[in-house]
Amino acid sequence: MTFLRQHPLGATVPDSVHAVCCSLPRMADVIGYEEREPETMAAVKYAYPRFVFHDYVIQAANKAAEKHGLSGRAVYAVASAAAAWSLAEYVDAPGHGILPEADFVLAHFPESPEVRARAKAFLQHTGASVTSRQAEDYLAAADPTFPVQQEAGFDGDAEKHVMAGLRQYLDTSHLWLANSGMNAFYAAIQAVRSVQRPKGRRLYLQLGWLYLDTQRILEKLMGEGDQLIVVHDVFDAAAIEKIFAEKGRELAAVVTELPTNPLVQTPDVERLSALCQRHGVVRVFDPSVAGIVNVDVLPYADVVVTSLTKYAAWQGDVMIGALAFNEGSLFAEALSAKLGRHLEPPYTRDLSRLAAQIGEMPAIAARVNANAAQVTAYLEKHPMVRKVFHPHTGQSSEHFSKIARSEGSLGGIITFELEKPLAQFYDLSTVVKGPSFGTQFTMMCPFMYLAHYDLASNEEGRAYLKGLGIDPELIRLSVGAEPFADIRAALAVGLDD
Repeated sequence: MTFLRQHPLGATVPDSVHAVCCSLPRMADVIGYEEREPETMAAVKYAYPRFVFHDYVIQAANKAAEKHGLSGRAVYAVASAAAAWSLAEYVDAPGHGILPEADFVLAHFPESPEVRARAKAFLQHTGASVTSRQAEDYLAAADPTFPVQQEAGFDGDAEKHVMAGLRQYLDTSHLWLANSGMNAFYAAIQAVRSVQRPKGRRLYLQLGWLYLDTQRILEKLMGEGDQLIVVHDVFDAAAIEKIFAEKGRELAAVVTELPTNPLVQTPDVERLSALCQRHGVVRVFDPSVAGIVNVDVLPYADVVVTSLTKYAAWQGDVMIGALAFNEGSLFAEALSAKLGRHLEPPYTRDLSRLAAQIGEMPAIAARVNANAAQVTAYLEKHPMVRKVFHPHTGQSSEHFSKIARSEGSLGGIITFELEKPLAQFYDLSTVVKGPSFGTQFTMMCPFMYLAHYDLASNEEGRAYLKGLGIDPELIRLSVGAEPFADIRAALAVGLDD
């Protein structure tokens, strides 16, 4: 398949119903998607799996609802009974019900827009819904004529193969798989809460502008009495040290991405790690932006959470995550003991699909890294590019070098600001356009529009973002493994016009 071309609105990339990227080829499509315009949404049946319920997941929930006589109810197919009870607690609607169905659990509520909004938010942020493959198998079991996606799986013990591959980069016996990266993060934070709350530690420090759902979990899915402190400037050592000096005994955890999303910034991990250890604060670090194949953050962390949807599942058609505790951490045993209730193991077919890809991760990453270096140089010299963010931008460079596995370990993420209207560049460029990253194919998105449309779509929100040094028109580019000359040509179509 040739990826460096225009893809129609709603097309899945790759060509699979389980793809994690849905094409939004024009800025008008991005806005139509965010504003849920009927014409746009009619074409988007398989959007980013946690942001829009997959069509198969909706069909499975509807079929199960019909079977159990739940018409007129808001019904959700949830991965486990524990997740269903957590969902019910969060939705907080009288008259809810929970019942087993096949290999998942149904949670159902009285129908209302408020119930649906809260249920969707919880399932999106926690990754606790059933996956598209699990729903597909359920629908196929009920109807033998239902089409099942043809794809290569792993011939053997998929879990053993995946775990062996991961331990090359996460060398610990405290290693778990989750059905998504966000579920791994959610489970980790809940474990931290269970360990730190009895000590009177209810404060959480977020460093940097982080991925949407990471922020939402910290803002909305904590407990009563938990508080979040945010330092957006990861290089503001004075502000960070002041918080530790004044609140060190109350801090439960520090949460950051290494590097951050979308500005690709890396704080001083050595200094941050030392502060946390001195004050008894759990270090929760997420290396998804560069991938565990490129960075080693475990020595500086107590908890590492990462999305394997990126880099490990480089074909872009499986959602899965991992969570690891540093064996040298004083928190490892206590956190491990508290992990179980919120962690949702991956579905068997998702695990098999990941196992079929993970062995090629180092080779794909090497090609992506080489391309990223060349694309960065190309963008930095282009007159239509105002500013480029990459792992070695400014103060990040020295800090990133401490976690990089090699001098060339960059990851595929580059973000940049334009000297021309966003739509002029975005609409014309011939790369895959949609969410996600870390795939074999080059893709990009207007990040703030997709992740924070509530801010990017009004002047007050745009002013707020600009005050934090974030251009609302920022482009996030995920460099792929295609020949560099082809990637450059695909970008030049939009930049040179």
